[in-house]
Amino acid sequence: MFFKIKHFIPYDCYKTVFDIDYNKLYEDGKRIILMDIDNTLIPYDVSEPSEELKKLINEIINIGFRIIFISNNHKRRVKPFADLFDSPYVYSAWKPLKKGYRKALKLTKHEHLDEIIAIGDQVMTDVLGANKVGIKCILVKPLKIVNEKWYTKLNRRIENRIIRKLKKNHYEEYLKIKELKDL
Repeated sequence: MFFKIKHFIPYDCYKTVFDIDYNKLYEDGKRIILMDIDNTLIPYDVSEPSEELKKLINEIINIGFRIIFISNNHKRRVKPFADLFDSPYVYSAWKPLKKGYRKALKLTKHEHLDEIIAIGDQVMTDVLGANKVGIKCILVKPLKIVNEKWYTKLNRRIENRIIRKLKKNHYEEYLKIKELKDL
């Protein structure tokens, strides 16, 4: 394996983005959220956020967070979503490669990585990518895996093998992730 197993361990795990305590994150010094879109906020086959999700994102912004949407998807998918919230975005991020995260970090204009948190649904892209650049990542349960693209399904299979490897030396983290992933 090219990466240390610790690179696959999220900072925390939640069932949905609605379960995260954003006020606590802000109290802990977080100021910027790098937010994945597909299967974190909306399923792949949905283009518009629900009213409930719009309300949540606006509440997060009103707390004082700056959200930067970071996605492996194309501009035609990411830009309209980010524009709804007048937020910057990175499309075709190639997560888990550092390239997309570096673009997002340039948009933050922050030097302190401890003020940034990432949120996503995949260990193989979101958690690994964030950890590689020194950003903590919150893992949420994927919204809908039935309609995922072939390469995401492949990632999920690899992800499941990695999660099982966590069981030996990182049992608590394994249990948190296992609960989300229904292994």
